[in-house]
Amino acid sequence: MHVLNKFVSAANRFKGSIFALAILIAMIIFAAQTTGIFALLECNLLDKFFQIRASEGVEPKVVMIVFDDNDIAQIGRWPFADDVVANLLTKVRNGKPKVIGLDIYRNLPVETGLQELKLVLQSTPNLIVAEKFVNPSVPPPSYINYENQVGFVDVVVDEDGIVRRGLLSMQKPNGDIIYSFAIKIALQYLQAENVFPQVSTGIDRAVTLGKAKILPYQSGYEFTDDGGYQTLMNYRCQTECFQKISMIDVLSGKYPSDLFENRIVLIGSTAESLRDFFLSPYGKIPGIYIHANLISQIVNGAINGRPFLQTSPKWLEGILVFLSSCIGVKGISSFLRLGNLGKTQFIVGIITFLSISVLGLLVISYIAFTLSLWLPIVPSVFSFLFSSVISIIYLSEQFRYASNIDELTQIANRRYFDRFLLKNFNTKKDLSVILCDIDHFKLYNDSYGHQAGDSCLKKVASAIGKSVRSGELAGRYGGEEFAVVLPDADFEAALSVAERIVSNVRALNIPHKSSKTCNIVTLSCGIATMTVEDGSSLDLLIRADRALYKAKELGRDRAVGYDQV
Repeated sequence: MHVLNKFVSAANRFKGSIFALAILIAMIIFAAQTTGIFALLECNLLDKFFQIRASEGVEPKVVMIVFDDNDIAQIGRWPFADDVVANLLTKVRNGKPKVIGLDIYRNLPVETGLQELKLVLQSTPNLIVAEKFVNPSVPPPSYINYENQVGFVDVVVDEDGIVRRGLLSMQKPNGDIIYSFAIKIALQYLQAENVFPQVSTGIDRAVTLGKAKILPYQSGYEFTDDGGYQTLMNYRCQTECFQKISMIDVLSGKYPSDLFENRIVLIGSTAESLRDFFLSPYGKIPGIYIHANLISQIVNGAINGRPFLQTSPKWLEGILVFLSSCIGVKGISSFLRLGNLGKTQFIVGIITFLSISVLGLLVISYIAFTLSLWLPIVPSVFSFLFSSVISIIYLSEQFRYASNIDELTQIANRRYFDRFLLKNFNTKKDLSVILCDIDHFKLYNDSYGHQAGDSCLKKVASAIGKSVRSGELAGRYGGEEFAVVLPDADFEAALSVAERIVSNVRALNIPHKSSKTCNIVTLSCGIATMTVEDGSSLDLLIRADRALYKAKELGRDRAVGYDQV
């Protein structure tokens, strides 16, 4: 049978300490998580979930009017002249949209048409115009109603440059609260649907909006910018789920007459030259589509109950980290108890166990994601892998120990004794060996039973072990036979050790009523010291065995050297 069977007892002995190690690993991983060490990996995994999630189809409430470098070239200049923008907004307004969002800065007059643009902007109350508030700031036109018609287009970018959070509001230095382009558009659209926000007075700062409950994002990491009122972006898509039309086609009247009716119309750039791009979980995305995704998220959450993506509570993440660590320890320790596995089967089995477990954790996290809960699983994966690897190392060390130790007597077994003897024999330095045999042990077993016999072997082994010094080895040679290897010991030193062993065993005073030598358990020892004639360690053992035989002939309960035979 494979030697892994010997692992069982060692694994049981160390089970308590290895599970304590699992708890320690879980605590270290959870503490590391709070520092944000796993944050980017967690975010990258979240991005993958967005990428593999099934499409939700086209967003019917939003139409995009976009212009690229070709449109700019056809119009003939950038920034667009005021009369071009006024003409565009007039055509859109005539299409009876519920809300218009203009993501084009108009802080300064451009060529002709300023009065015309003023008139359009001031007479279109359902128009929201972009401003950039954070430095470098770009103010809105000064002649429109700031409170009702202006929203900031600043975005929050994570450490890796990806926009994963939507900024809904922030506080100005004077204490005033200003609102984002997306939330202004969404609220105006919902107002037309008789849906109004209800702000909680509790510490959670929740906002109820129709069927949606919006909670402010809180990262738990000191380095993460969670200022203002933020929410996790639950992207619908990159760009493909939004119906779009080019600005040139709108100006030319090449669109269905009902295209804008009762919808949100967003106007913005997709031109590479203007560099209004950000990174999203899907890759590079024009800024106007960031706003479109956030608007869609708010509107569909309020009307259709599409969930907002929420972060999991820290206590839940901590429990998952702890359970993952325990699963790693329990799984590895249970697996190692399967002693009938060969080396290849063992390695394949461990890899399979690790792979399936990690995949299971990822599936749990993805299922939570589909239920609109961001459950960071990376710390749990690390906790599981670290606890598994450390368990393999730790328990394998105990297995190595168990494979060298006699299970009953807890001293070296025959296998380790032979290796130790051969290693020291090959040094060609002074070396002595003592072979010991319990006198009349078969009679002891017959008289007292095997359980008492086992107890006797343990006590004798302990006495022999205490009789040798550091660097020397006492082992069970087989049955009631024991052996001692004494490196750097000549015959006189070996004889002294052997006599000490005989004396210490007698001092145990273990009754032996069936002994033909004494009424207590005694020991006979044979000693051999290496000579130049010894061609192998086996020659040394043969001479020690002959000396042991002579000790028995002389009446037992004594130590005899081969040179005395």
